Amino acid sequence: MFELASTLVAPTTLGIEEIRRDFPILSKHVNGKPLVYLDNAASTQKPNRVIRRVYGFDSGEYANVRRGSYKLGTEATILYEGVRKKIAGFIGCENPSEIIFTGGATQSINLVAHSYGRRFIGAGDEVIISEMEHHANIVPWQILCRETGAKLRVIPINDEGELIMEEYEKLLTSKTKLVCITHLSNALGTINPVKGTSRNSLKAGFRNKLS
Repeated sequence: MFELASTLVAPTTLGIEEIRRDFPILSKHVNGKPLVYLDNAASTQKPNRVIRRVYGFDSGEYANVRRGSYKLGTEATILYEGVRKKIAGFIGCENPSEIIFTGGATQSINLVAHSYGRRFIGAGDEVIISEMEHHANIVPWQILCRETGAKLRVIPINDEGELIMEEYEKLLTSKTKLVCITHLSNALGTINPVKGTSRNSLKAGFRNKLS
């Protein structure tokens, strides 16, 4: 059910050297050795195609998006909204308007906590996270629960760094309003089965507790 990062795919399958060549910064040497960059959860390095596209937009297409009726502004808006449609198609979202751009995952989590959370979560409700979460997916829920009177529940992990799914099932009740867990832990490398297990377990948990 779980996989560790070291066992995901063999390096030869990924074509590591070919991928590295697409990232200019990885041609650098640090302390006499080729650069290996592992801080992608905070700031991700850019491949050539992204660098070229950003340069092309900044140098020849840049204008305010959705704030100007002049030609350049209209064209920039079309490009911007086109990206929203591409992302929607990539992740299987039916309505591109549901795609919201933020500065990163931390901002996204806080946006949900401060908008949905403060409107729909109150005293007696529960929010579930796990022991493997980054503090960016802990602190906003701690603050929300303290402000609203909701309770923060935590899924424990085993010695292999995997969620204890039996305990997760026990935490699911009719009081559960949100389940906020990482898909891939940046600290442990654990990949959680969010597609096949979490959604079904949440529905089943509600059905069992309400029946």
